[in-house]
Amino acid sequence: MSASRRWALVGARAMTGLLGIAAAVATVGAATLLPWPSHIVQPNAELVTPTASGQQRVCPGPLLALAADASAASSASSIGAADTLYAAGRSGSLSASDITVSPLAAPDNVAGDVAGTPLLLSIPAADSAPLMAGAQSQTATTETLSGFTAAGCGEASSDGWLVAGSTAIGHTSLLLLSNPSDVAASVDLRLYGEGGLVDAPGSTGILVQPQSQRVIPLAGLAPNLNSPVVHVATRGGQVVASLQQSVIHGLVPGGIELAGTTAAPALEQLISGFTVPAALIDETQSNDSHFHDDQAAVRVLNTGADAAELTVSATSDDGGNGASITVTLEPGVASEVPLSELAAGNYTVRLNADQPIVAAARSTEKSATSEDFAWFVASQALVDDSAIVVADGPAPTLRLANPHGNAQRVTLQDGSGTPLTVNLPAAGSVSVPLTAGASYTLGASETGGVVASVSYQGGAALSSFALNPPGPLARAIAVYTH
Repeated sequence: MSASRRWALVGARAMTGLLGIAAAVATVGAATLLPWPSHIVQPNAELVTPTASGQQRVCPGPLLALAADASAASSASSIGAADTLYAAGRSGSLSASDITVSPLAAPDNVAGDVAGTPLLLSIPAADSAPLMAGAQSQTATTETLSGFTAAGCGEASSDGWLVAGSTAIGHTSLLLLSNPSDVAASVDLRLYGEGGLVDAPGSTGILVQPQSQRVIPLAGLAPNLNSPVVHVATRGGQVVASLQQSVIHGLVPGGIELAGTTAAPALEQLISGFTVPAALIDETQSNDSHFHDDQAAVRVLNTGADAAELTVSATSDDGGNGASITVTLEPGVASEVPLSELAAGNYTVRLNADQPIVAAARSTEKSATSEDFAWFVASQALVDDSAIVVADGPAPTLRLANPHGNAQRVTLQDGSGTPLTVNLPAAGSVSVPLTAGASYTLGASETGGVVASVSYQGGAALSSFALNPPGPLARAIAVYTH
């Protein structure tokens, strides 16, 4: 074979290889440009509404004092009876006739047989879950306890957060754990303070017997905390957790409050109806840590694993000036963000963070001779019709906050059957006066849920409780089949 012929064959073979490579590249390129065939299988799901079961609420019971009985110096003793109201039924038609009221055992309250105990409110199952609510109020007027408290009757849960209280000098905080179920509840407490997670021996495996309430002095678990936050987790039965805090300045009582659980950890929290009275701070009432317990402030805990940037915005209900502040929160450290720049008035407090948080706000009401304080907890939006029961107290007021960027309209109806339409501007709030001792139904908004609370203010009396939607077992759930 001649040399020229041999080179020609080599060139032809090379050209064939290059053409093959080009064809492969073109095929791959086309594959990246043309859509691949796809096959999507939607999981089989059906929205199921469970058969309605009986509903329960627990009212925390009368206010307590430690060492009020000389024969039981380490025990709690009720100082009087709470005024409790409750109602259930359909929208616009609420009554107490269908509710069964049962006292819970209170072995830690040595005066429970005299002044009353926590109450279990029950309503039997029906074709659909009825609206149900309860509330209590009480005024303390002893030498060591004074002030007004109002609290909603809560639904039992296996997980809750209490953002309130103090175990510093002059403060008494009692943790109330009520178990309305028929099985014992084993309760584990995780306590956080301004120094982080607290090593608290005896805080786990707390046994709460069925149909009973335990009273746990918080100072016995974590003394000398200015800003405690308590995570309550249960196994077995579920509990309703509350925290009673009282203050005394020397020999002068400084108020009392009964706080319920705040909203679960989330990136955004909303507190409706935060009341800031005038003339809050008394410089003589700061403790050795220069901590003022009578200033307007938000207590917040970063429950995430990393540091969080928190923005606190307070918007006045009347459209006036508010305030906004941004701070950094270390994980697991309870912090107090002062709101001392706020003028007297009512506010909606919005907290936004890049880590999940829990929060509640505190302020103090003073008169010439006495004072009282209140905790305002965060709550979830009400997306369905809700019942409201107004316990007795000074100037009860419904506080509604719109968490959405669009205007909303809700309907408030009392027992007379006359509806009141309430218009909420986008991201705004509205206050509606209520009648003590009355019950109402709050109609759901057609464009989203609203955040609501009931507050009281008058003289040296201040208190608030949040309105929360019922537990998830009362709603329709999606069931996926394989």
